[in-house]
Amino acid sequence: MHIIYCTCNISVQEQLLEIIEACNIREYQVTDQVKAKNKKADPRFNDPVWPGYNSSIFMQVKEIEKLELLAQKIKEFNADAFNAAELVTFCAWPMSHYFFQ
Repeated sequence: MHIIYCTCNISVQEQLLEIIEACNIREYQVTDQVKAKNKKADPRFNDPVWPGYNSSIFMQVKEIEKLELLAQKIKEFNADAFNAAELVTFCAWPMSHYFFQ
């Protein structure tokens, strides 16, 4: 089992969710209005100085094939991004415990 964390500009959230669904990933949580700063684009603090914000998505994935497929699809998405502000950040790590009961 793995945790996958993605964050993106709100402008590409719907496209990212479509990619996640196309990879048949059904367990995820979306957090809207995430303030963010990264090395490739201007900060997004949702204020008059730094407008805009990010969205973060956490996923729980059992099948390594889904994780690898999602990673590949996001790499492809990033390769076609209009600019650095539209890049999706992808992180994944093993999870030792998971239950939902």
